[in-house]
Amino acid sequence: MKNFNNKVAAITGAGSGIGQQLAVLLAQQGCHLALSDINEQGLAQTLELLKESDVRVTIQKVNVAELEQVRNWAAQVEQDHGSVNMIFNNAGVALGSTVEGASYEELEWIVGINFWGVVYGTKEFLPLIKKTGDGHIINISSLFGLTAQPTQSAYNATKFAVRGFTESLRQELDLENCGVSALCVHPGGIRTNIANAAKMNNSLLTL
Repeated sequence: MKNFNNKVAAITGAGSGIGQQLAVLLAQQGCHLALSDINEQGLAQTLELLKESDVRVTIQKVNVAELEQVRNWAAQVEQDHGSVNMIFNNAGVALGSTVEGASYEELEWIVGINFWGVVYGTKEFLPLIKKTGDGHIINISSLFGLTAQPTQSAYNATKFAVRGFTESLRQELDLENCGVSALCVHPGGIRTNIANAAKMNNSLLTL
């Protein structure tokens, strides 16, 4: 892909942070946008930032941990835009807890969003992107997908999983030579809402 002009990008977690800024920057390059987030207020704020752009923008409330919601969104994106060239699986949450102190419910919550959300987004959009013969799957991991830290075991586990999943997919797509690539991104500390929205439990007080 030589440029983003008249391409179509789908972005999860587009209501704030990295996802919101991706939307703004891609719009400046002439890229049409399909934006999703579980936070409708955040999506509305992103839409406001894009009101002066000349690109087509669609928004939809999506919980990426729910397969049917992601599946329906992918189908809607193709219907609204005609095609899709990129998916940015960006939505994510954080959990501060020791391994011993984390409840199974908390672990299932973070794995559902941070890992299964990426899996669902990848698998539902990949066939659509392949149709274009010119596309990318961009999965947002983290610096914590490269190095483990105390109290971040659940977050580390999900981001390491995203890394392994995406690196394997990248090699498969290279072997297929289908015009589609996969990329795993590992951001460091960025001022986003993820820390504000993180779950913390009392096990942190034991350290």
